[in-house]
Amino acid sequence: MGSPEAPSTLRSWMSAVGEIARAVNAAEPLDGVLARVAEQACALIGFEYCAVMLAEPGEEHLRVAGSWGLSRDYVALVSDTGSLLIHPAGPNLDSPAAEAYRAGRTVAVSDVGNAVRYGRLRHLAPKQGYRALIAAPLHAPAAGTLGVVVAYSVAAREFGAPEVELVELLADQAALACEAARLRNDQQNVITELSRTNAELQRSRAVTDWAERQHRALMRLVLDEVGLAGLVAALADTLGASVTVEDRHSRVLARAPATGYRAPPDEAARRRRPVRAALDTLARHNEVVEVRFDRSGRPGASAVGHPVGRAHGVWVAPVVVGGELAARLWVTNPRAAPAPVERRVIERFALVVALEVLKHQHLVDVEERLSGDLIGDLLHPGGPQHPQGVLDRAAALGHDLDRPHVVAVLALDPPGPTPRLTEVVRAAARQAMPPLVGPHEDLHVLLFPDGPGLDDVLRGVLAQVELALPERTATIAIGPVADGLADHGSAYRVARGAVRLRRTARPGGLVDVRDLGLAAFLLEEGAPDTLRRFARNLLRPVVAHDGQRGGDLLPTLRVWLAAGCSTSATARALVVHPNTVGYRIASIEKLTGRSLRRSDTRLDLQLALTVRDIVRVDGR
Repeated sequence: MGSPEAPSTLRSWMSAVGEIARAVNAAEPLDGVLARVAEQACALIGFEYCAVMLAEPGEEHLRVAGSWGLSRDYVALVSDTGSLLIHPAGPNLDSPAAEAYRAGRTVAVSDVGNAVRYGRLRHLAPKQGYRALIAAPLHAPAAGTLGVVVAYSVAAREFGAPEVELVELLADQAALACEAARLRNDQQNVITELSRTNAELQRSRAVTDWAERQHRALMRLVLDEVGLAGLVAALADTLGASVTVEDRHSRVLARAPATGYRAPPDEAARRRRPVRAALDTLARHNEVVEVRFDRSGRPGASAVGHPVGRAHGVWVAPVVVGGELAARLWVTNPRAAPAPVERRVIERFALVVALEVLKHQHLVDVEERLSGDLIGDLLHPGGPQHPQGVLDRAAALGHDLDRPHVVAVLALDPPGPTPRLTEVVRAAARQAMPPLVGPHEDLHVLLFPDGPGLDDVLRGVLAQVELALPERTATIAIGPVADGLADHGSAYRVARGAVRLRRTARPGGLVDVRDLGLAAFLLEEGAPDTLRRFARNLLRPVVAHDGQRGGDLLPTLRVWLAAGCSTSATARALVVHPNTVGYRIASIEKLTGRSLRRSDTRLDLQLALTVRDIVRVDGR
């Protein structure tokens, strides 16, 4: 066979991904969806055959779960329990698919005739007649590696970076399909588990009728996919209580009812020992915990069924995802203390809420990855290599990059991984247009559509990041407005220069460098230590004079430069006599040894003041 066809266009690729997504959302059988993935690999990238293989329980071998182009005999041969062993006894039994699964990385073989380290290929390749293959692992955020996608070519070939990336993206789509199937299975398990509650509710007719109604209502909610807000509203109505779902960082994800809502214990109450003990219990036991307050308002806590003092009416249930506490479900001020059957309903709701949280986390993970890739392409040196592709991908994520955007950067000290940072930023900015957020270099880039009130929004973002990450110091630099795609790179470098300059002195806080003029070029190109030294040396005598004599030379210099070097305008702004301004300007000239009548002197002083503002230089 000749050289492979070029990778498909973005339109073809997005159409294929959309087709797979529709199949997943329509709950098509998993083997059919995986066969679609294999078909798209052949159609879009230019392979003759493709297979999606999943690990069997126990992770002993791989089996073909969906394929395209492969013969039935070959599929049966590969799926044999002794064929593709994940942990073979030696290289004579090893395969690229097994290595890709074990190592969690893509493995490519350009010519099976030269692949001496994979003994199984000598037996398998002639059966189907292929010469090259590439295997990419299926990574699922909540479940780890699920299997591999293996694409085959009848001719020997080298695999370029674009082909590898497309195969890996198809592997992500296959993993998403598997995760969706698992979620549906979990939902069915929840429904099955809910059905068992009927046997527990046969003791009295009234309890049975009530439980049956709640059972049917929850099943309808699950099947109708009402989302987290719908589940919380339904539980609040059922119990006649206020219901709150918050994540593990105590950020509210949903609450009900809209009127008469009662919040769970505040942060001050949660720091007290009894309530803290109740919350610690959630991390160890999958049970509803009751938080109690005595008449004096002091909180106490016990597992439900062990009364302590006089109940205030607060219950909390764990929302567990992947064996870890992902959220809390609070029930506050119900009509009456929940009976055992009502507590079971709370637990069932917590299970369904866990599914919603898991789906949300998966969507966030996918969007974070796509946003990070998009920002990397947008800030590519020299501008985006494929501008229309960047615009199309941004539009798919809900962002119109044809509009002017403010480029801001967020730095965290000490640096390190920051899971769920995008959720924190978007929650803080929820009243404004959601920003495009993603990591780049050692920073996080925040792209906001230009508009009024952005300063307040970014101050709120900074406060929320500091609250969510109390052990880290957050610094945000607001860079220039990017009017077009090509402007984002330079705007980012200016903001990056400002935040790095701040971090060399005293990190933290908000830095605004939107309107710097020529100073922006220095931030974009200059070294932080050089800029600090320049500002310190030039302003040191003026700063020392003000510190020793309580003078107003620096404030006067700022106003004078801002007023276009007008003595009279400066005098009016400072409410002093023009002679006073003239005396202070002469003092600055004497201290610095430079004439302020020279334009280069005025420019140097303006730049030094800008650097001082950014790093808060103290003149020492």
